[in-house]
Amino acid sequence: MEKLFELSHQNPALFVDILESINDAIFISDHEGTTLWLNSASEAMFGIPKNKITGKNVRDLEKEGLFKPSVLRMALEEGKNVSTVQTVGKGRKYIATGHLVINKEGKVIAAVAHLRDITDAVKNTSKLQEIEELLEKYSAQIRKLTNMQQNRIGVENVNLGGKSNSRIIAKKIVEKIAAVDTTALIVGETGTGKSLTAEKIHLLSKRRNGPFVQINCASLPDSLLESELFGYEKGSFTGATSKGKTGLIKAAESGTLFLDEIGEMPLHLQTKILHFIQSKTYMPIGAREPRHADVRIIAATNRDLEQMVAESKFRSDLFYRMNILTVNIPSLRESRDDIEDLAIYFLNMFNEKYNKNKRFSNGVLKNFIHYSWPGNVRELENLIERLVILSEDEFIEEKDLPQKMMEQHMISKSPYISNNATMTEILEEIEKKMIIDALETENSTRKAANFLGVTQSLLMRRVRKYNIKLVVEESKTFVKQHYEE
Repeated sequence: MEKLFELSHQNPALFVDILESINDAIFISDHEGTTLWLNSASEAMFGIPKNKITGKNVRDLEKEGLFKPSVLRMALEEGKNVSTVQTVGKGRKYIATGHLVINKEGKVIAAVAHLRDITDAVKNTSKLQEIEELLEKYSAQIRKLTNMQQNRIGVENVNLGGKSNSRIIAKKIVEKIAAVDTTALIVGETGTGKSLTAEKIHLLSKRRNGPFVQINCASLPDSLLESELFGYEKGSFTGATSKGKTGLIKAAESGTLFLDEIGEMPLHLQTKILHFIQSKTYMPIGAREPRHADVRIIAATNRDLEQMVAESKFRSDLFYRMNILTVNIPSLRESRDDIEDLAIYFLNMFNEKYNKNKRFSNGVLKNFIHYSWPGNVRELENLIERLVILSEDEFIEEKDLPQKMMEQHMISKSPYISNNATMTEILEEIEKKMIIDALETENSTRKAANFLGVTQSLLMRRVRKYNIKLVVEESKTFVKQHYEE
């Protein structure tokens, strides 16, 4: 390796020369999918000059029909390396693999596609269609085996436990929902762990050996969401693949389909989902006969579906069908007793992942408890991962925390601010504390006013307003009494 780096230092173009010497196509984009470079084999494969491709986004190139599907788009969107059979030009088939390039901080900085022509290898047997169908069948089997392996490891790996009353109640409801085989609705703010809860229900249910398939209903436009859920027949619409597409309902056969953010699902698809729940049959796009599937539906939302029903934005019949079994996942603000245990859990997890031995100071844990956590468990998990990676010392200290968390803690730790205080009361309390701190530091009303950036007369008006008692001794001003009823 040292010799290779030495050679590359002597010849900066060495790695480019190496990539140009490869007969397979090499295609490189940045973390957003913008094309950075491709070798001559790629140029020959596409039949287009490099300068016509460089700088374009792979999503746009995919729409233009240069290749389908884009393996780099798939890798970037799924956040992992992806392999697929890609069609380029006039129907030639390539084994395409998209690799993510990740830096030391764990961030994706680029993506590399490697394509090898397999058209001639399968042309003589005329079995490309059969091979693709077998690949899809084997993929389904692999998903099933993976799910079975996860269950053998034990459902205890998916832990929803806690010592707060709200989380204990939620856990008991989850166990009851898992014991029956009907639709269920999970309600909670963003980041509370709704997806984890759905998987827990699946793993505790009789469908545990079947696949757990999930989709975020807000992540796709209406037309794509329908084809993803129900699939389509070959040639059923412009852009449809020649062999059709198996929908997620079929992929979840004998298992669970989790519909995250169901409140974002358009009304016409709500009708089709309701029909499937009631009849266990569905109609792929372009199909003439309905298909049957044995699938349990679990949905989740962070919205008030009942209010959406009142506003005619959500079907009432689907809501009442989903609302038979509901579990409310508490936010971290509602289950502060669990914050420390969750923080320690994530700390141990990321210590193991990154081979670290970090620990929290007491001050950090106090900040965690007082912080509002608008992003809930997901925000807590992401913050702790960042702290484990970026903190310099073995102990994670308050100085390592985000500024917004420190500011909230400064306000909340005051014993004089009640939980029901108004914004005006909180701001007045902060102002009062700043005045007292400045007076105690400077021992002079003139210097304290200068420190605070206000006039001395304004400072004295605030001293009288907050009934701060001052004592002058040897030309120095002292605060006699901080607070007086």
